[in-house]
Amino acid sequence: MKNNNDLFRKTRTHLSVMNSFMLIIFLLLFIIGILGVLFYIIYNEQKLELEALTQQEINELQVSAPTGTSNHEGSLGNRGMYINYFLKANGDLIVGDEFLPSLRPVIIERVKGWNPDIIKVKYETFTYGNNQEIQFLIAAQNVFDKGAFVGTVYFGKDISYLWSMFQWFLAVLLGMSLLFAGIAIAIGQFMTSRAMKPITRSYRMQREFLANASHELRTPISILKSGLEVIDMEEGSKFSEFTFELLKDLQKETKSAAKMVSDLMLLARSDAGVQQISYESFEFSQMAEQVMRSIQGFAHVSQIKLNLQTQGSILLFADQERIKQLLYILLDNAVKYTPHGGEITLSYGLMDAEHTQKLCISVTDTGIGIESEHIAHIFDRFYRVDKNRSRESGGTGLGLAIAKWIVESHRGSIQVSSTPGAGTSFTILLPLK
Repeated sequence: MKNNNDLFRKTRTHLSVMNSFMLIIFLLLFIIGILGVLFYIIYNEQKLELEALTQQEINELQVSAPTGTSNHEGSLGNRGMYINYFLKANGDLIVGDEFLPSLRPVIIERVKGWNPDIIKVKYETFTYGNNQEIQFLIAAQNVFDKGAFVGTVYFGKDISYLWSMFQWFLAVLLGMSLLFAGIAIAIGQFMTSRAMKPITRSYRMQREFLANASHELRTPISILKSGLEVIDMEEGSKFSEFTFELLKDLQKETKSAAKMVSDLMLLARSDAGVQQISYESFEFSQMAEQVMRSIQGFAHVSQIKLNLQTQGSILLFADQERIKQLLYILLDNAVKYTPHGGEITLSYGLMDAEHTQKLCISVTDTGIGIESEHIAHIFDRFYRVDKNRSRESGGTGLGLAIAKWIVESHRGSIQVSSTPGAGTSFTILLPLK
C-alpha cells in the first residue's frame, strides 16, 4: 500500500507541476506579449515624431541653404528634450541646439560617420556628469543642395522618462506575475486534486474487487482441486488413457488457477497494507539447500544443471516463508526460460553495502535472456516478455511482482542484468536483521 501511495503522490505532484508550469508559461507569454506591443507602440510613435521633425528641419535647411560657419539655434529652438545638429560634409558644426550643452562633444563624436541618404532612426545611451545615463532616439539624414552633398542633419529626443516608465511597468508586471504564479500553483494543485479523485476511487474499487474475487474463488478452486485428487486416487486406474490424460490436465490447470488466486490474494493484501511480515532468525544456507532439492526434479526433466555456491553458515532475520517463496520464484523462472542442457547457479554470501553487512543472493541462468526494452517492465504485474511461452509454461505474470514486493518488504533491493541469448542474472541485497 505504501508503494501505491507513493505512486499516487508522485503522480499528483507531477500533474501539479505540469498544470502550474502550463499556467505560468501562459502568464509569461501574456506579459511578454503586452510588453512587446507596448514597446512597439511607444517606439513607433517616437520614431514617427522624430522622422517628421527631422524632415521639417531638412526642408527649412534646404530653403535657407546654410553655408556659414557660425553656430546658431535650430529653427525649432530648444524644447527641453531635443537635440538638433547640422554637420557639414567636412565635419564643421553649422547648427547646434541641445538642452544639455555638456552632451554636445559626446553626441557629435558618436554620430560622426553616420550619413544615411534616407531618414534612419537608432537608439543610443550617453553618459555624462557623475556616470548618469541618458537615453536618446536619434534620427539622421543627409542634406543635398542642387544634387550636391551639403551635410547631415541629426535630430534626437531624450526618451529617458519613457525608458524609466517602461522599467517601472516591467517591475509592476513582474510583481503581478509572481502573485499570479502563486495563484497558478494553487489552481494547478486544485485541478490535479480533482483529476486524481476518480483515478484513486477507480483504483480502490479495482483493488477491492480483486481482493473479493480472489477470496471468493479460493474456496471453490480448493474444493475442485481436492475433488480431482480424490478421483485420481480412487478411480484413476479404471479410466481410459484419454480420460486419464484429461484428468491430469484438469489437475494441472486447477493447480495453476489455485496458485494464481493465491498470488492475487497476496498482492491484494499487500496493497491494502494488511499483509504481515513475520520476522524470525533462521539458517539461510539450510533453507537454500532445501529449495534447491525441491527444484531438482523439475530441472532434471529439462536436463538443466543446478549449482549451489555458498559462503558457509549465514543467520538471517527475516520472514522465512517469504524468503523461501522468493527463491522458488527466481529458480522456477530460471528453469522455465533455460533450454535443455543449460545451467542455473544459486550463489549467496555476505558483502558490505551502505556501511553495513548484507546478504547478497544471486540467481544466474544460461537461458534465452531478456531484451533491454523489457528490463524496466519485468517486475510489473501480469507483464510477460513472451506471452505464448509464459502461458505454455504456466506463468501468470505475477511471480516477479511478488518477488519485488518480498524484497522491498524486507528493506532490500533487487536488480536484473541480462544478455539476449546468453542468460539472465538476478541480484538481491537483504539486510541481515
